[in-house]
Amino acid sequence: MAAPGLVRGGWSRLVSGLLGLGGGWARPPTRALRQVVEVTEGSTTVIEGKIIEDVKTPTPPNPSGQCPICRWNLKHKYNYEDVLLLSQFIRSDGGMLPRRITDLCLEEHKKVAVCVQMAHRAGLLPNHRPLLPEGHVSKKPKLNRYLTRWSVRSAKPIWKRGPKWCKIPFRVGHPLLMNNINYGQRPVCLNH
Repeated sequence: MAAPGLVRGGWSRLVSGLLGLGGGWARPPTRALRQVVEVTEGSTTVIEGKIIEDVKTPTPPNPSGQCPICRWNLKHKYNYEDVLLLSQFIRSDGGMLPRRITDLCLEEHKKVAVCVQMAHRAGLLPNHRPLLPEGHVSKKPKLNRYLTRWSVRSAKPIWKRGPKWCKIPFRVGHPLLMNNINYGQRPVCLNH
């Protein structure tokens, strides 16, 4: 005679799994690693697998934060140069992942988007570019620009800023990154 588990239909297995009756999905997942231990006593050899305890994942210092950046207290501590952090929030073609996937709050999503844009302009993310169509001949590569002579949100450099006694300063970087922590001796000069 067939086993009762095989006779039951798929629908009843699904319902019992959801309700926890059959023990289907109600159990917590187990990822126990086993270490093979070989014990020899006289002429008998016993091979057993001992369960190794999993190393617990580190808990964030601020577990009540809204987003991953707030939970790990990185709110004003990253810049466009931190490409390892930024690469977690971008697709393979260089575009930003949506907020529903990254789980970032609105403020941090905007800051990460600005930092990704600045890193692309500086040439710090060369592996995250969209694929070109077949047979496309690319232009001569531009040299890296490090946000010194280019004003914010512009495509033209500022060449003339006025006479020396009343020079018009221009912004370097982005206004969203003004509150970042500076670890150096001098304060950050955003007007050049």
